[in-house]
Amino acid sequence: MEKLLFLDKDLRQIFSDEDTFSFAKDIDGRVFRKYENRITKQFEIHDKSYFIKFHGAVGWKEIFKNLIQLKTPVIGAKREYEALNHLSLHDIPCPPVKAFGLKGLNPADSSSFLITEELYGTISLEDFFLKGLHRQLSFQEKKKLITDVAILIRKMHNIGLNHRDLYLCHIHVKMEINFDNIEIFLIDLHRAQIRSAVPIRWMIKDLGGFIHSAMQFNFTERDCYRFFMIYFQCSLKEINQEHKGMIKKILRRAYKMYLKPELQASSLYSLKKPLEEHNFSKYFENSRAYLIRKDQEQQTEELLKFIEDEIYLIESGEVIKNEKGHLVVRVKTPNYDFYVKKYRIKNLLHGFSRLFKSTRASNAWKATLWFNAVGIKTAKPIFLCEERGILGAKTSYFVTESIRGKRLDKALNESKDNDLIVNSIDAFFKRMDWLDLKHGDAKTSNFFIDKSLVAFDLDSANKIDINSFLTNTLSRDKKRILKSLKGYNEVYLKLSKRFHRS
Repeated sequence: MEKLLFLDKDLRQIFSDEDTFSFAKDIDGRVFRKYENRITKQFEIHDKSYFIKFHGAVGWKEIFKNLIQLKTPVIGAKREYEALNHLSLHDIPCPPVKAFGLKGLNPADSSSFLITEELYGTISLEDFFLKGLHRQLSFQEKKKLITDVAILIRKMHNIGLNHRDLYLCHIHVKMEINFDNIEIFLIDLHRAQIRSAVPIRWMIKDLGGFIHSAMQFNFTERDCYRFFMIYFQCSLKEINQEHKGMIKKILRRAYKMYLKPELQASSLYSLKKPLEEHNFSKYFENSRAYLIRKDQEQQTEELLKFIEDEIYLIESGEVIKNEKGHLVVRVKTPNYDFYVKKYRIKNLLHGFSRLFKSTRASNAWKATLWFNAVGIKTAKPIFLCEERGILGAKTSYFVTESIRGKRLDKALNESKDNDLIVNSIDAFFKRMDWLDLKHGDAKTSNFFIDKSLVAFDLDSANKIDINSFLTNTLSRDKKRILKSLKGYNEVYLKLSKRFHRS
């Protein structure tokens, strides 16, 4: 079977005298992307610019591999050809189709190509932000851009199409934006799916990917809610009442995608090495493995001294806690101000109980990444170290910068701004709920206040993936913080009402 369609006379002419598919594969042009079985090139004819995507045979091995991984294999250009036609039919801007070819009935051995006209004078939203062009926008212009992007995505889903690759780099705008009529284009639809209606899970995947790609550009919480209000066509109140569950799933997916490379690279025993853009380094020495923040590597020798000699550590600073399984020392010099935490294995039974668990230091490091991602302040991590034995980690260490402000239990005795404290605690738990996080030991002595709440002692913190467990653990965290506030009636009563409403 062979199908050929040319909607451009110049293209029809240059393809007419050659073996069409060989010519499409080898056409001279600038290579934009190249994979094992497909290639994307830009080429020009008579001062007009085109993009061609050529798909070669994928083979049954690749198809079965994708199916085993529960992924839909990308076979040929037909999917994108149909998606572009579907968008055009519903007046959603996208690259104009100029040619399409398909040869072969066997999906593992077929060849195909798609040619589209270049979108002239456009830039991807990713490049728009990378170049800092968004900083030139007024508040109203930024609001209009967010609104129009939300309308575009909603319209795409309303016509039964989900993108499956919906990132800022696949949304284009004109370089010179006309804010009276913003032109926004969708591109790269080779994975798109078309149905009578887009299933909720695929909406979540599209929107999660979009939010994830925007996170690196410091989109605010207000920007995020503005986007959702337009997408769902409802008020902020209706979002919290009717769409809260779906938005939580979208945010969980976005943050999980955002943190995945960082969490993998910061795992002490992962084969993933930190990349240049990561701000920490990983080292292995005999039975010891550690991470250290790059801007603090000059302190490595001193930190290793604390690990090798507990007496030296205790004598070097102020002992905050010294319990059987937990030592906390604040070490302050003209050059640094650190909290050094040593987590001990109490006895043989305790060692066995932690045999298949992450160390408390590792928990604290990971929790810091999760908490910071949703805008919860924590002590800034500097150093993570584990000493390994036959039965796993023997002891672990976690070093952070000291925290500005006052410990919450002390601030409560002096503060005249109880509303700040109530608002900060309430905001903390709302953000925890976004990503299924728990603190594990939420009491006033484990928080600081400095304009907003700063979370401390995160060795029991974790991410819970089963909703019923999350509800119970968040409830326990709320009960614990309320219990520690019982001596402060005004704060206790106000916060109790907030928790009850949520």
